[in-house]
Amino acid sequence: MDPADPIELCYARDWTDGLPVVPPTRRRVAAMLAGRPEDAVVAVLPPSGAEATFELLAANAVMAGCRPEYFPVLIAAVRAAADPAFNLESVLTTVHSQWPLLLVNGPVVERLGFATGANALAGGARANATLGRAFSLVLRNVAGGREGGLEPKTLGHPGRFSFCIAEAPSTWTPHHVERGFSPPTSTVTLFAADAPLCLAVLHAQRAEQVLGTIADALPIAGTYSLAFGGEVLIAMSPEHATLCAPLSKAEVRAWLFERGRRRVGSLQGLGILEAAALLARREPLTDPDALVGPVRSPTSLHLIVTGGEVGGYSAIYFCSGRSVCVPIEEALDGGGRAG
Repeated sequence: MDPADPIELCYARDWTDGLPVVPPTRRRVAAMLAGRPEDAVVAVLPPSGAEATFELLAANAVMAGCRPEYFPVLIAAVRAAADPAFNLESVLTTVHSQWPLLLVNGPVVERLGFATGANALAGGARANATLGRAFSLVLRNVAGGREGGLEPKTLGHPGRFSFCIAEAPSTWTPHHVERGFSPPTSTVTLFAADAPLCLAVLHAQRAEQVLGTIADALPIAGTYSLAFGGEVLIAMSPEHATLCAPLSKAEVRAWLFERGRRRVGSLQGLGILEAAALLARREPLTDPDALVGPVRSPTSLHLIVTGGEVGGYSAIYFCSGRSVCVPIEEALDGGGRAG
């Protein structure tokens, strides 16, 4: 290793996620801070209990390749992660593969150029890719979520590098408005999510074909959601959303909740349903005709539209625990609330 090479120095200090990073020079960090007080604490992050200062967040944003105008989004995401309702410590320290997914909503999506067209879930735009990576670097370098340490995940998934998507405009009520925010507000929602499961419904002619395929995939035997409940985020392509547009989001959720369950008898000996009873210290489900699904209420099914105009594909994310939605604008003035 060349000790004079700043990129290699970042590797030597274990600041990276395995990929090269932009060296966080004083000049670059100052440009990211844009006058914010570097020692001010944005949040205290479990499981390390470390203080996430503006300076630390700016350094990780620089390393990820963020532009300064992206920084308020990262600030909001870190505040959401610190909300006890999100339970970041559990998300990072479980052996399960989940990782925090950032969902960005509102005018900031277009203003900062987030990807909402083709490859929307792949993070191809700079805003998606660098913000998702910056947040993961913060979890690594500040919260303590790193391999061999406080993060013992058996497999993990590639979202650990960058896991950030955005909702495209549609005829449906936007996600952040459903969470209680006004349309002009921009928000970040954190989900503790598995990798997306892509579903193909090609040449569909009716909403029932799309929704029936999604419902069939919801009660998969091996998901934590089926055993413990949680939330599901459904990313529907424009082609599928057009077919389902006559229905409201509430009607879609109700349809999927009723049909996205299966008999306990068909799950016996499969997945983690029986082991979950031991882990949760509760009585196992014994009625073979009882129905179980990945959510306990239709309101825990979240629906967004994103992706390319061509192609009959949608995706579902199985999510543990509870998601938290934070306004981006309030991250600028030290306020903020989660919902």
